[in-house]
Amino acid sequence: MIGCFPDSYPDELLYSICARFHERVQYPNKKGTMRELFGNEAAIAVVDLPSNLCSLSSALPLGNLYTVERLINNHTLFPFFAPFLHPQQAQQLWADMEGARGPAIKMRSGVMASTVQPPEWLKFCPLCVQQDKHAFGEYYWRRLHQLSGVEVCPKHNVRLLNSQVRIQNPQTRHEFVAAEQGIQLPKSRSFSLLHPHHEILLKIAQDAAWLLKQTTSPPGLDVLSKRYRQLLAERGLATYSGRVRVSELLKEFCQFYPNDLLQSLQCEIDTESQHSWLLRLVRSPKGSQHPLHHLLLIQFLSYTAEASFQLPYQFKPFGKGPWLCLNQAAPHFHQPVIQDCEITYSQEHGKPIGTFHCSCGFIYCRTGPDKTQEDQFRITKVRDFGSIWKDKLKQLWADSTVSLRGIARQLGVDPTTVKLHAAALELSLPRQSKRQTNRSNRVLVSSSKIREKVSEAALESYRAEWLAARRDSPALGRTVLKNQFQRVYIWLRRNDPEWLEANMPPKKQVASPFLRVNWENRDVELAEAVKLASANLYNLAGRPRQVTATAISRELGQLALIQKHSDKLPCTSKALSELAETRESFALRRVQWVLDCCMQEGVCPPRWRFIRRAGLRPEIELLPSVENAISKALVILEQIPFQHSRDCPSQRTAL
Repeated sequence: MIGCFPDSYPDELLYSICARFHERVQYPNKKGTMRELFGNEAAIAVVDLPSNLCSLSSALPLGNLYTVERLINNHTLFPFFAPFLHPQQAQQLWADMEGARGPAIKMRSGVMASTVQPPEWLKFCPLCVQQDKHAFGEYYWRRLHQLSGVEVCPKHNVRLLNSQVRIQNPQTRHEFVAAEQGIQLPKSRSFSLLHPHHEILLKIAQDAAWLLKQTTSPPGLDVLSKRYRQLLAERGLATYSGRVRVSELLKEFCQFYPNDLLQSLQCEIDTESQHSWLLRLVRSPKGSQHPLHHLLLIQFLSYTAEASFQLPYQFKPFGKGPWLCLNQAAPHFHQPVIQDCEITYSQEHGKPIGTFHCSCGFIYCRTGPDKTQEDQFRITKVRDFGSIWKDKLKQLWADSTVSLRGIARQLGVDPTTVKLHAAALELSLPRQSKRQTNRSNRVLVSSSKIREKVSEAALESYRAEWLAARRDSPALGRTVLKNQFQRVYIWLRRNDPEWLEANMPPKKQVASPFLRVNWENRDVELAEAVKLASANLYNLAGRPRQVTATAISRELGQLALIQKHSDKLPCTSKALSELAETRESFALRRVQWVLDCCMQEGVCPPRWRFIRRAGLRPEIELLPSVENAISKALVILEQIPFQHSRDCPSQRTAL
């Protein structure tokens, strides 16, 4: 039984607690700590999602505070991953961490299949560790600082620094390294945040900090997916029936997040692929994805993690019933008595349409969703007014003291609707009312008869005046002449339009527009610029980015011009097609990049790890050229001298 297991600090990793225990007991063999804590000297010092927690809890004295539930919720990264898993997956992940199923944890959490790699080094906030030293007398590793995508400390708004402890070091996989040994504060005391996208990174860190504090049951991926589509629909990027407008979403998302930021977070978007992580996230979920993907989408939708998780599980565009009856003739007008609301979706714009059926027979529709309290009083269309409304119409129609407009006001409709329904009910027409007019006896006078009343003398006078104006100013066009002699023009247009049109100046022929752009020169210049831009993209540091025609055009800042006028830019189009990278060539470049990285890091990964790091899809991996390149790269790594050392098998297993 362990008798000197240290108490935990706020937000401390279980890895950190075990490292402080190791410093206390000072076992001569590092595996002795593993045997003491987990009952197995082959256990691995895992930072994020450790296993064998039941063994650890049972080895502690009775009455200790380290229950399995507290260890998982307060000292591991389980709360960060659990909300973005199916409930069954989250339960199985919990069971794996309780037991000894360590290898299954990476697959269950989605880390194994994700392109987002865990941090290479344990990280720390320089201001947090100074405060910890003052408050507790020592440094320790915090959970929040070890999450992928968390680059800043949300408490102090400064960048996190790398420690001297590598997370996946094969030589220390059985050893806990305390923060006191791994943290070395820089000499400079300036820890200001210099990242150009610090506001985005700060919000990611704040959302991650909130997630780590949650212990309630997660809603599950199905609920999250419906929430995402609902929020996309409110922004016009999806229909309310669930169809995502892919091109608009990709365009706005890539405008919101700069490409260099997505690359640094290992979350770049392939806009030409239908299987990018963003599109998989907003469609029906078939598998888990890294929490960082969810946080990026949530921030894009103008929400925080806390606010998005507080949205209702089920989308209710018209709120929760009962709903108001809007039949102005009913005694329960504006009272919540409607229990039935049928929701359909418009084929024209995809918005939800609610059809409300009241017991009084009144049926109305409203296009949603409701966004304000006033929307519940709105009617888009009345399907049926019902018997109560029609009886009220008959009663008012027979009352000669009530005018037609008065009837309309009492029934909540316009006078035309009153007359239409009165005719449908075969009520007496014309209606007897207090106010009688002889409007029906009036006879409309045609415009031709009005023209007959115009005297010949007036016609001759205005015609002569117009001809004199034409004669005195022969160079004036139609518009100028009309404006200068407006009185004469209006009179003739009204009383003698045919003669006026025959005596107007001829219409001027619009000259063809002057060709201001020399497309031939522009085509040559753009073709040369395409070559330079593609070279820049190929030589970018870090993880390779596919050099597509769109990427090259965007690099030039001429994407819209090239897309709209490709027919006028043949040289540019040819250069783009020649320099654009195919999926196969892009895969070969990623294989070479992984090979270079492994040679620099001194590791020889297994084939599956190599392929996953390169981010190769199964259909691409099976291409003969790609398969051959992977095999050659692995042969090269196996032939490097330092790989034949005694620790080589451990290195490969750890990777």
